[in-house]
Amino acid sequence: MEKKGTLCFVVALLGIISAGAGFAAEVTRVKASQVTLELGECVYPRSPALVLSLISAATLLMGQIIINFSTGCFCCKRNNAQSHSSNWTKALCFYIVSWITFMTAVGLLLTGAALNDRRGEQVYKDGGIYCYVIKPGVFAVGAVLSALSSIFGVFYYQTLNSKAKDASNAPIPSQGGIVMAQPQFPSENPGFVNGDAYNKRQFN
Repeated sequence: MEKKGTLCFVVALLGIISAGAGFAAEVTRVKASQVTLELGECVYPRSPALVLSLISAATLLMGQIIINFSTGCFCCKRNNAQSHSSNWTKALCFYIVSWITFMTAVGLLLTGAALNDRRGEQVYKDGGIYCYVIKPGVFAVGAVLSALSSIFGVFYYQTLNSKAKDASNAPIPSQGGIVMAQPQFPSENPGFVNGDAYNKRQFN
């Protein structure tokens, strides 16, 4: 129980760090008002959003690895006798949602990091110069999905562990009250007469 609580605490903490770094990246991303034009070239200011988004993705990945390493192969547990129980169904749902939110969050964070770190890229259109700037909300959505991925990962771990515990404590079925025992003395064959008894009957 202590190990289970510690693992859930570590994963939740990594999820909080990931979400916090993602929101910090959203706040510190390069805005359109911060981009200047010098000699026909877009000049972008330095921003910590790149480092923060990478930290967010890395901590989220660590939490996902810890959860999946601790639970083992999820598909291998389908052969368990309790595979069709409600706990197993809920664990499967948490598992799928956790992975979907994880992959989406990592994709958004890494894409935002790449788009936010552009240098000297501009587009000439209709006689004007346009500079690329990442749209608002990319890092924020990634941060929210990071938190959700960690939450569903903890739910998945707890549900799967509770199922395994219930299965290990299941009572052993009785044998229907049938008692098997061996007789203490061998039964005599009624058709067999020993030699002494035969001789006694012969003289009488």
